[in-house]
Amino acid sequence: MEALQNGTITLALLVGMVSAAVANPNGSAWITDGLTSAQRQEIRQGASKQVDKASPPASFKVVIGEAAPDTLKLQPMPKSVSDQVPAVKPYDFAMLENRVLIVDPKSKEIIDIIPR
Repeated sequence: MEALQNGTITLALLVGMVSAAVANPNGSAWITDGLTSAQRQEIRQGASKQVDKASPPASFKVVIGEAAPDTLKLQPMPKSVSDQVPAVKPYDFAMLENRVLIVDPKSKEIIDIIPR
């Protein structure tokens, strides 16, 4: 019986964490939740130094979980950034409307947004 209660509590906590991430689609997702403000600043500064600007379709809305359009120029995370913030090393990024979009290079899904 105790194992069942512990399992139920664990499941409830996991569902709550997922719900919190989904409830804030324009805010930070799991990657930057644990980052310090200095690490976020490192990502913003490093990304802005190497940005190639491209315009997405007018109908594109920047939302975590959405796929980045093909017209949005994605770039590998700069080495200087991934050396300082290893959590972002496997991801690409794009700058759009003064925000850094962190994108999964395989699925093209926006997995985090760092405001400027």
